[in-house]
Amino acid sequence: MPVLDRQVFLDASLYSDSSSMSSDMYCFLCAICATTVVQLDASIPQPSPLHPHKPTDDLFAEECLRERKTYDWIDSCTPLAVMVPFFLFCYYGNHEQSAKAWHYLQECITFSENLNMDDEQSYTKLDPVEAQWRRRLYWLLFITERAYAVQRRKHTRLHASVQLPAVFESEDPQLLTGFVNLANLFSAVDDSFVSAWRGSRRQSLCNEAWLAKTQKQLDAAALAVDSGGGVSETQQMDISVTREWLHVLAWQMGVSNGLIWGKGEGGMRLDYPIEVGRRVVEITRGAKGMALDSHGIGMEQKLSDIAGCLADVLRCTAGDTSSTFLEGKQYLHTLLQTLSSMRGKESRYLKPLMSKLDGVMGYELSNATLPLPAETTAASADMPPVTSAGNDFLMPGGGRYSFADSFGMLRTLSMSGNLGMPYLDAPVQQGPGLQNEWEQRRESGRVYDEYETKAMGHWMGGRQVQ
Repeated sequence: MPVLDRQVFLDASLYSDSSSMSSDMYCFLCAICATTVVQLDASIPQPSPLHPHKPTDDLFAEECLRERKTYDWIDSCTPLAVMVPFFLFCYYGNHEQSAKAWHYLQECITFSENLNMDDEQSYTKLDPVEAQWRRRLYWLLFITERAYAVQRRKHTRLHASVQLPAVFESEDPQLLTGFVNLANLFSAVDDSFVSAWRGSRRQSLCNEAWLAKTQKQLDAAALAVDSGGGVSETQQMDISVTREWLHVLAWQMGVSNGLIWGKGEGGMRLDYPIEVGRRVVEITRGAKGMALDSHGIGMEQKLSDIAGCLADVLRCTAGDTSSTFLEGKQYLHTLLQTLSSMRGKESRYLKPLMSKLDGVMGYELSNATLPLPAETTAASADMPPVTSAGNDFLMPGGGRYSFADSFGMLRTLSMSGNLGMPYLDAPVQQGPGLQNEWEQRRESGRVYDEYETKAMGHWMGGRQVQ
């Protein structure tokens, strides 16, 4: 991680006298230990726990919070103070406690604003070395906020308002090259992308030209990675999978707004998630386990989002025997295999994904197939029109549904907030209460009007749309 100075934190003298350690440093070390432990590969032998009845990562997090109560950490506005809540965000994010994770991420951002890290002019007043460290920290927060805000359909506060950190003058140019590439990729996730993703579908900023432009921007932002770009395998994995994940999200916005075509430009085709699945399989196939696992739960979430969207496309085009859709099943199978052994254990998202595969992969796990609309109501006329005229044809491989039927089912899933998100029939224990783990991570962006709910009811099989 390019925000940590190895010369400082690998110096044994830092830890030789804990009595002289500042409270900020102590809290930081506890927070980063909590994050490190929770992301450990379960297949790696670990030392005995520090407490017989409590996980070690919980102990470190609790100790960090306990120490914070002993001093005025709000007035302690330093870059180190920014990183304490950042690693608490990472800790709670890995435990799927999204409300706490978002709280601590917002705390980081507030600290950075108090330090004027969002103001380019503020860097001219700093020592050049200190300015570079702060630039890295600011862009780390920018990347993290954009990714998490998209996952949770939240507003963003930070903008690409300061220069990127220097690469070739740094102590590790390869590390900084990958970091800057990732920053460039998330710069393509601009305010219009976030607004379109979380906003009303009827009044969305998303149109055909915007969607095509967005897909091209995502490719252009990561072009250096495709050409080698001097980045490590771990960084290349992160950037490449993240790009494909963002492609899927942009495609889902197209589905919601009626912009998906049976044929035509890549990013707006019905079978586009199959192409994304192929690219992701090529990216992950043959990669070292460490390169895949080192990104923690974030990598699991992106792979499961892509696999979930691919599963929905295959389910809504059931019976199509064309080579494209048969290959899609193979890609989905490979993604499921990858998720079956993430960080030495089965991903928590694998079982929810499996529940979507009835009739797709030969796994007869449930009867939750999506019904076709039994009738057309007058309310459907109020929904945004499908602009892909002339697509009411049968799928090329002889599937049981026409394009219009398949697209309609996908659109319903998208507008209900469930496209690409495995549906959990049974709640998962989450601390003091029960909550759907996936819906906690990807909440719906809005409450639907009554006429929209009626129009979607034929595809929802009686489920409540909120």
